Amino acid sequence: MPQTVVFVHGYSVRSLGAYGSLPSMLITEGMEEADVVLSAFDSLDNQVTCDDLAAGLEDRVQALEAEGLKVDASAFVVHSTGAIVTRRWVLNRVADGKSIPSHFVSMAGANHGSTLAQLGVTIYAKIARDLQGANGVGQGVLVDLDYGSEFLRRLNCDWLKETRDGTLAKCRSFSMIGDDHTALQDQLFWQTHELGSDSTVRICSGNLNYSWLAADPDAMPPLINGSSVSVAAPHLILHGFSHTGDLGVLDSVKPGRTDPFDAMMQAFRVVDDAGYEAVRNDWAKRTQTWIDGHPDDCSSMIVFHLTDEAGHPIGDNLIILADAAGNATELSNSLQKHQPIQNASNGSAVSFYLKYRSFIGLQPHSVHIEARSGSPIVDYHDINYTLGPDLAALVRPNETTYVEVRLNRNAAGTYKLVPYSAGLDLERQWPPLP
Repeated sequence: MPQTVVFVHGYSVRSLGAYGSLPSMLITEGMEEADVVLSAFDSLDNQVTCDDLAAGLEDRVQALEAEGLKVDASAFVVHSTGAIVTRRWVLNRVADGKSIPSHFVSMAGANHGSTLAQLGVTIYAKIARDLQGANGVGQGVLVDLDYGSEFLRRLNCDWLKETRDGTLAKCRSFSMIGDDHTALQDQLFWQTHELGSDSTVRICSGNLNYSWLAADPDAMPPLINGSSVSVAAPHLILHGFSHTGDLGVLDSVKPGRTDPFDAMMQAFRVVDDAGYEAVRNDWAKRTQTWIDGHPDDCSSMIVFHLTDEAGHPIGDNLIILADAAGNATELSNSLQKHQPIQNASNGSAVSFYLKYRSFIGLQPHSVHIEARSGSPIVDYHDINYTLGPDLAALVRPNETTYVEVRLNRNAAGTYKLVPYSAGLDLERQWPPLP
């Protein structure tokens, strides 16, 4: 068991009551009150970003360390946006050679973003925040929460690298999330009652298991290759729990309704590799039972990021998922509603939310990509990618796949070499080039 438990809340939280009964239940289990720490941060200031919050967390942790806190004997239990803030903080400590937590438990963590990020900056959200007396809608945090944001791509790329390199091995990570999106208030917007979500975060977005692929335009044929696949972290789907509220994974935990608390305690009891493997196997079996009983909720997400060979983002793009013959009609029926979603701040990031069972039934898949530069003399060739031999499939059930796509920029039309001759009209201006 960890010596200290630190709770970290999510976006828009403004009271310590957000942690529900979890802290008091820990005390009942024998922990001292002084060893339970509750976080409080402001996510609604429009200038605050998730990087800011990670830096603020480090400042507070350093103060606790000066009072005797042992970070490497601590568990961080995080909810929603708190997951990505804390993961960034962990990675920053790794980079600085500092100790990291022994346990990281993501409860409905927005590890790959939230569909509500773009909804959060609408006029409806602004009115709601004004009525609550908030000083903003948290625009900086919402930008970071948008699918394919620079923050999320950097975070998950770094986390994958450090996992692969073994530097995160001392921090045993777990993720869990609910599946309920039936509350009456969740029916007002399509973003809050997606299949395969807890009303705020998709199950695949809460999962700490994900893949990172790279598209190679120079291969013949152009291929999408496996770049990195994360080491499996225990992941559990909690049936009947929502993101917040009366069925919330934090809010509704109490005697007689303890599944999230029980899973958290199961994670806390892990002290070695054998114990970690045992939890992973147990949660995998329980999740498979959930998949068997809820096949329509089992979904996956693909996040594409398009750049040219110099790394410049390509915002004007068209991505079509198709079968091996290039037919997109049947595959389109495997997309969830309102797809794809283009990142509001960076159009080079495009995400697709998929019904896993119907999508995987049409493999092997191909990806057709068209891109435009906005200039008549610079262009990109349309390209069709197929899966490389190292990939079994483009997606996994209840997981997210990142695909980094590099397109070669064709700038031949910008330049011309002209042999000199005595009769050459040297005063003629271009365009067009001579």
